Amino acid sequence: MSGPPPVSARIALVGDPVDHSPSPQIQIAGFREVGLDWDYVLVGVPKGQLKARWGALMKDFLGLNVTIPLKEEAARLVSDRSSAAALCGSVNTVTFRAPAALGDSTDGRGFLAALARAEVDHVQRAVVIGTGGSARSVVAALAGQGTEVTVMGRNPASGARLAQDLGGLLPGKVEFSPLGALALDAALATSDLLVNATPLGGATAPNQSPVTGDILLPANLAVMDLVYRPRQTPLLRQAAASGCRTVEGIEMLVEQAALSFEVWTGAPAPVEVMRQAAYRAQPFGVAL
Repeated sequence: MSGPPPVSARIALVGDPVDHSPSPQIQIAGFREVGLDWDYVLVGVPKGQLKARWGALMKDFLGLNVTIPLKEEAARLVSDRSSAAALCGSVNTVTFRAPAALGDSTDGRGFLAALARAEVDHVQRAVVIGTGGSARSVVAALAGQGTEVTVMGRNPASGARLAQDLGGLLPGKVEFSPLGALALDAALATSDLLVNATPLGGATAPNQSPVTGDILLPANLAVMDLVYRPRQTPLLRQAAASGCRTVEGIEMLVEQAALSFEVWTGAPAPVEVMRQAAYRAQPFGVAL
């Protein structure tokens, strides 16, 4: 944002579901820390309905965060995209400057920052489970630093499209494999990192893991779950029991939120203040 930020403004998180998100607490803590009287609210928008709501959102808000399942839809609606958003075909941060809507993706940079904070580095090979917008950002970030990435999922069309879109454009090789126990077991045997970029383990599937119980996670593997509530997902509990290093999804949530904060405000984000707010946050929703 050029020039000083407005004294008051509203930001919304759009997606489905959103009522479990701690993003309002995180962002409002950041706004107050830098002296901004901004508000941040939750707006539930089902898949396929973002276009119909776009005009009203542009009128009511300075910007948006975008979550599952709308990130790829948002990428098609913005009038301009950052290089990161254009590369991964996914948008999680929107800034409205009527009549334009600028789209960015802070997921990939937030993901790498969370790995760095957990001292997970020198990742040569990674497995990413999931083929949606979050997976695209993570795969682009990893392949961009030279990591060879195997994308696995149960949607062959989406997975093949992801690999085709990103493969060959980045230093790291990107390939897709349908998700199955034998294929996953083989891929993990030669990998340094496993990332869950599906909703399994979160609000809609709290008792499920993308890794079935008959698969043994190698002890030298780092495991990150993008699900942030609960902080200890079934996958992370499996990983800890196998001796793996684990990275909670809330760490990526905080880092990408801080980057979004900077996009909207033009001010450095008070990351530790936002992190502590995330740790304290309780689920709540706002009906709009």
